[in-house]
Amino acid sequence: MAFDVVDKIYEWFGDDKDTRPNKFTIYMGEQIRKAREELGISQDELARKIYKRRATLSDIENGKSEPDAGTLAILAHSLKKSLSYFYPRYLYQDIKQEELTALQFELIKHFDDIWGDDLKKTAVNQIRALAKFDPVAILWDAVDITVEEKQREAQLTEFMEKNKKRSKSK
Repeated sequence: MAFDVVDKIYEWFGDDKDTRPNKFTIYMGEQIRKAREELGISQDELARKIYKRRATLSDIENGKSEPDAGTLAILAHSLKKSLSYFYPRYLYQDIKQEELTALQFELIKHFDDIWGDDLKKTAVNQIRALAKFDPVAILWDAVDITVEEKQREAQLTEFMEKNKKRSKSK
């Protein structure tokens, strides 16, 4: 299995590790761009936050260069993402102790930012309620209600027809 990961790394970096853009730098750049756009900030704003030129950030986002470890840590902090967010999953899933998806990790990260235990308890209760939400059950309930309404409508129509006939005969 370790060789599979090493083979994938070579595949992503190409024959020459200094060749850019490559699959790895393109992936990382796309993740950085996506996170930046999620926050609704421009390249200029992010470049100022990470103490880089906008052109440097543009090169990183386009896969023409890759950030060093320090810059990546600052990017992760500025973009409110974990370091693993910027790497293809196969690179860290064997090392990671907990199997969390990117969304699960993001939920935990945002949870830690919630102010006060009371608000955290409220958030947990909301998540618990969402976890119990079953859209299929709601759909079946809606179908049952619709069938019942159609049956009542048919009964009412039948009743009205009978009454109409009675009143004509009188």
